Amino acid sequence: MSVVPDLIRLDDIPSDYGQHVETDLLETSTYQEATATQTGYASFNLPQKGFLHSKSKIFLSLIPAAGKGRSFYPQNIGVASLIQRAVLRVRKSGQVINDISDFGNFHSIKSTMVSNEVNKERNQYVDGRTMNHAFKHIRWTGAAMEDTGAESFGYGLDNGREYGEDPANAGRDGQNLNQLEFANMDGGAPTQSPTYSLTLDSLFPFLKSQQLPLFMIEQGLTVELFWSKTQLDRVSFGAGSTTGGDFLIDKNELKFCADYITYVQDDAMNRFRDANPVIDLTFPDYRLAKTTVTEADLASGIVRSLGMNNRLVSRALTILSREDRASGVDSDQGIVNKYNMIAPDDPTVNIATGATTGDVKYNLKYKSRFEFSQSLENKAEIFTELTKSEGLPFVTRSEYSREGGGYLVNTKFENKVQTTTLPGRFFIMGTQLSNGRVESDGIELHLSGDFPAGTYQVRTYLEYGRTARIVDGEMDVSNL
Repeated sequence: MSVVPDLIRLDDIPSDYGQHVETDLLETSTYQEATATQTGYASFNLPQKGFLHSKSKIFLSLIPAAGKGRSFYPQNIGVASLIQRAVLRVRKSGQVINDISDFGNFHSIKSTMVSNEVNKERNQYVDGRTMNHAFKHIRWTGAAMEDTGAESFGYGLDNGREYGEDPANAGRDGQNLNQLEFANMDGGAPTQSPTYSLTLDSLFPFLKSQQLPLFMIEQGLTVELFWSKTQLDRVSFGAGSTTGGDFLIDKNELKFCADYITYVQDDAMNRFRDANPVIDLTFPDYRLAKTTVTEADLASGIVRSLGMNNRLVSRALTILSREDRASGVDSDQGIVNKYNMIAPDDPTVNIATGATTGDVKYNLKYKSRFEFSQSLENKAEIFTELTKSEGLPFVTRSEYSREGGGYLVNTKFENKVQTTTLPGRFFIMGTQLSNGRVESDGIELHLSGDFPAGTYQVRTYLEYGRTARIVDGEMDVSNL
């Protein structure tokens, strides 16, 4: 017989290895809907069966508030706006394997790493993410519409639909882009609301490279989801729609589509169990450190302890989010809702005095030393560190740093002006830590800059190492 490959690591499994896939549609074992002020909760218990496929999906849909017109999910994260926290837990012992808080904001970071083409051709139909750009050749000059021919004066969002007439300005054709009709959520036709899905490896990123041997875990596993609030956080309102009302999860559509893989070649499952009486898994988890500041605090500079004492931390991702607690651009009147990542002010220089605006300084300190010998002050340097840590984000320069322009003036999405609701809302500071294990003093965030007026949530997601040991049907989880 051939040697059984490592069936946990996806890269090690031959593409022609014989397998059988079984699918279950699991109902929630517990469920509590959120309210306008409180989060909700649901859990799914996974059976002891085969290997859990990392692309297993959770189906989600909303019942629009009665009497409301057009509404849509935040275009950068889609249906992930329904989830406030995602937890993967060992059922009998209660030990946590993965736990990601403020999941929508975390997903907004990870979604920037998805190409525009994938969003347009696939994700807008699967999970509601539609961030994609295209050059525009029709513009409003201030007096009339102009077709610029082969030359483009800017770009706008693109979901495959033609731009139509501006709802607020009759006669301005080619200025407003509406979502595709299947994606519209209308209180007058609640049964026609779209059903989207989230894959298991988008909820728990370590599953992108590993799969869990459920058949060897007698304690069982549970997926726990905490729902975002029913108002402001879940959807944004489109052209001609009034705000307000509760958008509730459709329990008839809420299912966990679990795929279990059984490898049938040469009695692989039993041979894998016999060859691996003890299985050690190493994987990352993300711990959130969050604080509230104002633009005045940021102008003076903040130093915040992020914790993570004696942990093996590999990278840190920091964003500043501004969210309206009433209807507004940074809640249900914005294209990305509250799932923004605010950049510093527009950069300007006073020629007479040399004074500048739009400055930023960023650094991390741990083990009694700074990650960077000099704080990063150039947005291009911060962008470069992000690419080293996470990869290349598929956002425009204007969206990342407010620099360079690009969005065509007066261009709208669902009657929301793109030039005022998208530039400067995708600013991420990412760092791959290079000094090894964090000591007892933890990690400090040093941040200052000129930011637009408002109150901000400063979120830092810290990726740290965890390990799980499976032996005799029991799973024990600990930090590295």
